[in-house]
Amino acid sequence: MKHSFFKYFYVAAFLVAISCSTPSEKTIDLFSDLKRDTSIKYAKRFSVSRNRDVILIYLFGNKENFDTTAIYCIYKNVTPTKNIPENITIVKHPCSKIISLSTIYTTMFNQMGLLKNIIAIDNVDYINDKDVIERCTAGKIKEVSKGIEPDLELTISLQPEIIFTFGMGDPKKDVNPKLAQTKIPVVISLDHKEETPLARAEWIKFFAAFVNKESLADSIFKAVEKNYTYLTSIAQTSETIPTVFNDIKYSDVWYMPGGKSYMAQLLNDAHTNYLWKENTQFGSIPLSFEQVYTKAKDAEYWINVSTLKTKKELLKFDSRYEEFTAFKNNKVFNNTKYTNKHGYSTYWETGMIFPDRILSDLILIFHPELKTQIKNELYYYEQLK
Repeated sequence: MKHSFFKYFYVAAFLVAISCSTPSEKTIDLFSDLKRDTSIKYAKRFSVSRNRDVILIYLFGNKENFDTTAIYCIYKNVTPTKNIPENITIVKHPCSKIISLSTIYTTMFNQMGLLKNIIAIDNVDYINDKDVIERCTAGKIKEVSKGIEPDLELTISLQPEIIFTFGMGDPKKDVNPKLAQTKIPVVISLDHKEETPLARAEWIKFFAAFVNKESLADSIFKAVEKNYTYLTSIAQTSETIPTVFNDIKYSDVWYMPGGKSYMAQLLNDAHTNYLWKENTQFGSIPLSFEQVYTKAKDAEYWINVSTLKTKKELLKFDSRYEEFTAFKNNKVFNNTKYTNKHGYSTYWETGMIFPDRILSDLILIFHPELKTQIKNELYYYEQLK
């Protein structure tokens, strides 16, 4: 299915070029001799094809049929024709004035040595990185999204070359209509819709394509992949497979990660018995307190309890939490080891890029006997006191 899909889009890109040009423009050359980037092994929500003049990035917002919901044409040497279809966004390579509307994207650019290229972020309150905070304090990086919606006037005044933002894969809703009218290239990231840790981490290659850092991004990802694979193999050597469950109840609903989710995959790779592993959903499962208690009351471990750091705080949400065996045995852990003054954890800032660090933490928690083989302390997690 996937091979025929790419074949289809090579042809489609060729036809687009023909329909948008005359023979004298030689625009067809931009879309000829395209070669798919076969180094992308895990990510399913984007693909990359390139020739000597352009990089084409296809965004797949619909998982059910792999519809292409956006195409980004990054041109190097030849300016594409003006008659480009609406679903293709033209971007000049490489981009140097970037607005990054997610801490994850900001961290990726920082890892590629491009922090100076970021002229604005969404909200510094979410940031832990000292260099980013310092540049914000000095006015070198602006904040354009303190509220729900970005400040369009400020955004436009900064004259960015590109804006990277969060989306759900719906081209009609992902880009603010007023922002679209400015003709500033807006690029949607669907990294959060990937279903495995390495697939999310591989999105650094997506961002690298816009800034001429493909080789560096590839080396960063390969290091993560190698360590993640190694840690997975180490975890499987443990003779124990502890039971575990996640999260807490919000209002009347307890959202438990589905059995095919990102977190379920991490827990599987950490060699645990995630109690909802048999579930077939990729997203969260809405459950009642009673449903969770019936299944997880005797579980050995409990992780990811919102932003809470103590058992006392946990009981303030619901006194019934003390009935869980994990609570009684002090086996409750949260990803709050390092947080900023606003309570935001480094886990959300860097963990998606470095899932090997998350996996390392989980192995140390669930299999302390393997500590001598892990060779580091906890990156993100701490035990509730």
